[in-house]
Amino acid sequence: MIQTVKGAIKPEEMGITMSHEHLCVDLSRVRLNDDSTFGYSDLVVNEINSAKQLGVKTFVEVSCNDMGRNVEQLVQLSDACNVNIIASTGFYLDEYHPYEVRNATVEEIAEIFVRDLTEGIDGTSIKAGVIGEVASSKVMTESERRVLMASAIAAKKVGCAVTTHCQNGLLGKEQASIFLQAGMDPKKVILGHIDLSDDIDYMCELLDLGFNIAFDTIGKVSYLSDEKRAENLKYLIENGYSDQIVLSQDISRKSYFSNNPNYDGYTTVMKRFVPRLKTLGVKEEDINKMLISNPQRIFNILI
Repeated sequence: MIQTVKGAIKPEEMGITMSHEHLCVDLSRVRLNDDSTFGYSDLVVNEINSAKQLGVKTFVEVSCNDMGRNVEQLVQLSDACNVNIIASTGFYLDEYHPYEVRNATVEEIAEIFVRDLTEGIDGTSIKAGVIGEVASSKVMTESERRVLMASAIAAKKVGCAVTTHCQNGLLGKEQASIFLQAGMDPKKVILGHIDLSDDIDYMCELLDLGFNIAFDTIGKVSYLSDEKRAENLKYLIENGYSDQIVLSQDISRKSYFSNNPNYDGYTTVMKRFVPRLKTLGVKEEDINKMLISNPQRIFNILI
């Protein structure tokens, strides 16, 4: 089953899925501005509806416990837009970690995740459907390592997926090592932001270990051009890896919304990137794997 904020659905009900998004987030206490603070509002409703008009049916919302997560607002957004939203449990980069997490054991952190996944989040009956975005900085900290280990323990217990944040696409191999050490099935792990590495050999190493990778910063051309993302993705598809890749935009700032003439918000993948892939000769079958069947497999909770 797929656990959404409105309850369980069947995998085949997911449709086109954005696998790494933020719909309700607040990173202001670290970023010290309100660009990364938004949630249920006409602005966000309109942005989601624009993506829905292009076929998007499900959003994996990876704003976790220390990122201003608000699952009640996610329910409001799901109702207002008639889309599926999968909420997450997890802890982000070290600088966001609360005191309690910095001083908790791996087992204690895992218990938080299991509770969010099986009982409900923040005193509600709304359950998380994935662990993420658990993160590592450019140099992984001890607190980040324990959170990653805890995510593997909890995911194995519950049968859910883990989705991660690799800062600038780095440390994917280090994250992979932690998951493998913990006995986590790599097929249930998405290593996030790997597109930003712009390193095909590195990507293939992670994929050959059995992990999924995300091209999930599509449209963030100040980091890497979408032309280069598409070329790299085409190479991976031609070499048989389309079963292990998911797509998204990672809209974590209001300035990435479509009311900014330089960005297309949650529509970027469908409006700009998918047509680019088709122009390069990528088959519809492979596009559908990355947008539909791969998320169905990965986010399916195996109970």
